[in-house]
Amino acid sequence: MAPGCLFSFLLLAIWALHAIAVSVDCSIPPLSLPWSNITVSANGIAVTRGIELGIGSPTQIFSLRPSTVLNNTRIANVLDCGSATNTSCVGGKGGVFDSSKSSTFVVSLKNRWNGSAADTETATGAYVYFHDVINFQANGTVAGYPLVMNSDLISGPASGLPLGQNSSFLAAVTEARVAPSSIWGLDAGDRSLSPRDGSLVVGGYDTSRIVGDLTTFPIGNWTKLPCPLQVTVTEVWYFTPGTSTRNSLFDSNTTSMTACVEPFQQRFTFLPSMVKQFARWTRYNDTYPALTFPSPPDGALEIKLDNGYRTIVPNDHLFTPKRGSDDDGHYVVTNSSIVESGIEDNTDNMDGDSDLRPILGGLFLSFNYLVVDYDNNRFQMASSLQGAQHSIANIVLVCTPTPTPMVPDTNSSQTDQSDGDESSRAAAIGGGTAGGIALVAAMGGICYFFSRKRRQAQRLGEKRAAQRLTPTDLVPRPLSVAQKPGELALVCQFILIHR
Repeated sequence: MAPGCLFSFLLLAIWALHAIAVSVDCSIPPLSLPWSNITVSANGIAVTRGIELGIGSPTQIFSLRPSTVLNNTRIANVLDCGSATNTSCVGGKGGVFDSSKSSTFVVSLKNRWNGSAADTETATGAYVYFHDVINFQANGTVAGYPLVMNSDLISGPASGLPLGQNSSFLAAVTEARVAPSSIWGLDAGDRSLSPRDGSLVVGGYDTSRIVGDLTTFPIGNWTKLPCPLQVTVTEVWYFTPGTSTRNSLFDSNTTSMTACVEPFQQRFTFLPSMVKQFARWTRYNDTYPALTFPSPPDGALEIKLDNGYRTIVPNDHLFTPKRGSDDDGHYVVTNSSIVESGIEDNTDNMDGDSDLRPILGGLFLSFNYLVVDYDNNRFQMASSLQGAQHSIANIVLVCTPTPTPMVPDTNSSQTDQSDGDESSRAAAIGGGTAGGIALVAAMGGICYFFSRKRRQAQRLGEKRAAQRLTPTDLVPRPLSVAQKPGELALVCQFILIHR
């Protein structure tokens, strides 16, 4: 190989090894974010429960509820509330953004924006695509982060932290090395009258919040609406604890229901026929609005999935006093004489709606821990630990890509878990190194091939010139390395020019 080509090959090798080096870094600890009450107004009054996110310079505080439906971070515009001093409005929206107060705010054209494919937009909404700095307190900072400022005074804002399959949030925190991988674990906490904070972990999961073994499910497909965490429900019972009576919410025409596990919504969304059955078994009096009661019925709910996975929602969670935001934006009991159920009333949709999506929401996730791995097309669930607040986390790092099982045995000792993590990291790095060597060798062969063809063309040109052919006979055909040259194409073109 000629000296010039040798130099170019070394340059190519450095490029390839750099790409390998930045693709996996399992030395980064998982990003751990509490799901708790966050003060979101400058006067310190408005409080919203969610994941804290600081946006802009200086920082403006937001409390965002996670959503697998969203792929991009959406926040509310301060103009929707009139001003940042409207604490009830600010608290209800989880914070509002004033772009005029951020020195790092950069508005973008939608088609030049660096977020994921745009999420669904409503006909009545107004959307501003922009970039700004985000931070997670002491957990790290990401510059140039893609955001959407969403205003929709008719349908209402859909502010949220995106955990969808193409989440720009997960991509940004891994690329900025704030988190080691895009795998995430979620405990939604508890919004009952005995609340419990939740937790989001990116790059791992918290074993201290799990009871029993994790059960694996495939990532689902949805024909019209996004639904990555999809399950098949084969039975839902309303029953009175301590009795043998179990009343099914399925009617004679229903044998199963496909539902989305979605943390953004708190209540259950069932088929209208199931809601009608629920009203029947609870002896609902329709003089009260939207499945509310003067006193709580005495039953609980049990949900069974097609693989036998079961969840019980107890009575004190299924039925609670009417709550909402007060004038200061606090989530409080607003009417103690009315009892709400944890099921959305959609019986006015009995004729059927093709966009109806049954949802197992935050109430379901109060009793189930999630571990989601989009790269390996699967997610896992296990019962979540109930009761007192968690004071000591036991976060397990999960570095991807890895050929080993997604999570270690939850029944193993801490030592076994640590050993498993080390072997996973070694396997990932070792596999990446071996692949990198093969890649460099392959690219070296490609570049040698192009170099050899170029020398042959030069010799042929010299021979034809000696035969006094016309100049047009010596015009080479253009080299097509790629339709849209990427890094490899550009490097190979550099090699051919500078060999």
